[in-house]
Amino acid sequence: MIGERREGVFSSKRKKFWILGTLALAGGILLAVGLFSFPGADKTPSIESQGIPARIEPPPPPPPDRIIAGRISKGQNLSSALRAQDLPKDLVEVICRHLKSVINVRRIKPGDAFEVRLSPQGHFLNLTYTAGPLDIYQLSLTPGGEWIAAKKEVPVDQYWARVSGEISFSLFEAMDQLGEKDSLIMDFADIFAWEIDFHVDPQPGDRFRMVVEKYFTGDVFVRYGRILYAEYQREARTHQAVYFEGTGKRGDYFTPQGESLRKALLRSPLKFTRISSGYSRSRRHPILGGYRPHLGVDYAAPQGTPVWAVADGTVVSCGWNGGYGKQVVIRHAKGYQSMYGHLSGYGPGISKGKAVHQKQIIGYVGSTGLSTGPHLDFRLTQNGVHRNPLREISPRAPALSRDQMPEFQKALAPLLAWADDSSASPRQKVASLTSRDLEGLHWEKRK
Repeated sequence: MIGERREGVFSSKRKKFWILGTLALAGGILLAVGLFSFPGADKTPSIESQGIPARIEPPPPPPPDRIIAGRISKGQNLSSALRAQDLPKDLVEVICRHLKSVINVRRIKPGDAFEVRLSPQGHFLNLTYTAGPLDIYQLSLTPGGEWIAAKKEVPVDQYWARVSGEISFSLFEAMDQLGEKDSLIMDFADIFAWEIDFHVDPQPGDRFRMVVEKYFTGDVFVRYGRILYAEYQREARTHQAVYFEGTGKRGDYFTPQGESLRKALLRSPLKFTRISSGYSRSRRHPILGGYRPHLGVDYAAPQGTPVWAVADGTVVSCGWNGGYGKQVVIRHAKGYQSMYGHLSGYGPGISKGKAVHQKQIIGYVGSTGLSTGPHLDFRLTQNGVHRNPLREISPRAPALSRDQMPEFQKALAPLLAWADDSSASPRQKVASLTSRDLEGLHWEKRK
């Protein structure tokens, strides 16, 4: 009996423990469910509980550099322009001092652009100065404190470009309507200086065309190169010129048949202007009155316009000559002598006995002597007899030799084929180079 009671007691105790354990387990489960189902609680297990490191947020990006950009205004220099941007005076002085090694800071011009980059703390990092599409200069300060100034190398593309038009009033006006610059007009006229006097010869309806080298950086025009082919149609005659630079030879212009365009005498002693008085056996004198012969040509031109020698020769006289004022007289081959009167001054190094070459500047247009305004009185004699400069014809320079013709024709063929192809683009890329390469191109222009 006693044993049964103990067994019963033990059984009821085990039963109580079992019941209590079951209740505790159930309570724990309910508590856990309650915690995880509490509003706002994370129902997914944590990254740490899965053994995965927690994500670390990246630090915020550093503050950007400070950029100060501007342009040079009229009346400003680089120093005043930078100080106007509230840059410290001592920093501006250092910038200008180091830039002097690559640019003349006293010759900057309105419109030039600059950009200064400073660190977030206001420390100088670099400066970019842009004076033109190819004239970009940079100044930087290295972490070690070294100042480095240099001209930036800019990519440049070389093109062949076709230019053509018709004369209505003048060559200047026609090319200006095409958007071309004066320098191209001058170069074109220089090519035919032995053939055409562009002061008087052009007539409405005359046509011109050319293939010229043009250089661009991106879409920005930089400069002209050489005119490779030129053509001028007047009346029933067509003048043609091809640039050719034979092996080891100086470049020059020839007809497609290999004849030189150079002649002993130029048609005109100065660049474009207008003729105010032509060659005449009887002309009313504007100062002395009455009718007198005018055995030369007066070229009205602005004061200081350069005057060049019409041919190689030797200076016979250089000085004052009565009504002609300041005058230069040059002796040439075959008995020719040219005279240039009413000059305002003389070309560099021009003096009696000085040898001069064709197209060398020998003086400048003025109004000295008996003159009513700035102009050049140009006269030409042969063996002491006055000749009309507008009608004088002189022999050509030597043509290409028979040995040179194959090389000339080989260079000419693709150029003319493209020039005559009306379906081709008016501009064709032929090479890629840099601004430094372009600076190294020192082709000779006609003199």
